[in-house]
Amino acid sequence: MRSRPLPVTVAAILLVLLSLFDFPFPWLLLFPGVEEPPAFVIYSGIVLGIVGLAVAVGLWMLKKWSFWASIVISVLNLLLGALGVLMAPTAAMRATVAVTEVVAVLIIVLVVLPSSQRSLETPAQPSRVR
Repeated sequence: MRSRPLPVTVAAILLVLLSLFDFPFPWLLLFPGVEEPPAFVIYSGIVLGIVGLAVAVGLWMLKKWSFWASIVISVLNLLLGALGVLMAPTAAMRATVAVTEVVAVLIIVLVVLPSSQRSLETPAQPSRVR
């Protein structure tokens, strides 16, 4: 069994948190009474949240496909949140979106570290127990 490096563990946990913030319910709880975003933003956030949670599980289990998938999910989060940093209705919302943008960049950095790449690219060792 391979050991999971600390950067991969932190990236998986941050990806779970980032994916949870893609759903509309944390925003409704944190900022009640603020106007609702367009339907496209809500539905794309739900899809991105579900896929992000699945990728976080793959990252936690050190699956090969999770390397590129976590980068793609983080970049999509960056793209979807970019306008929110500038156009969110309140300063608190802009700050929260900015924090999620920083988390997305941090996930990318943690995943592309050499120790993370090695652990995600090496095939699993077959068990010697028969």
